Amino acid sequence: MITIREATRADVPDLERVRALVRENKLSGTIPRERIVEGLETRGKGWVAVAEERVVGFCMADRNEEMIWALFLLPEWEGRGLGRALLERAVAWLWDQGCTAIWLSTEAGSRAEGFYERLGWTRIGVTDMGEVRFELRPPPTR
Repeated sequence: MITIREATRADVPDLERVRALVRENKLSGTIPRERIVEGLETRGKGWVAVAEERVVGFCMADRNEEMIWALFLLPEWEGRGLGRALLERAVAWLWDQGCTAIWLSTEAGSRAEGFYERLGWTRIGVTDMGEVRFELRPPPTR
């Protein structure tokens, strides 16, 4: 059984483990733990997918920047709907926070690029770092 719950400070080592094991959008360095904790407790929120008592994926949203800044799954858990479920939680939370548009970026040519397009995100350009930038507007009923 897979559960999705809000991430906490205690999950940070698991978030780092998942982030280090992804196939695409690999980091060239590390994200400081303080930034991750700030992302969970001050600037935004995060959610984890837990299977067999271990974190297999996570998503993080930043209310200040109105963005999704992390969505990662262990490779063996891809293609099971977890990415979509995690992203839906984060997006709903950002809408509830009053965001008027949400953005994210991902590596050009990655599978993630197609994933976001299939979910209705609009490609709006390229970041200074060469990543594809996407935007999502709220549905008319919000």
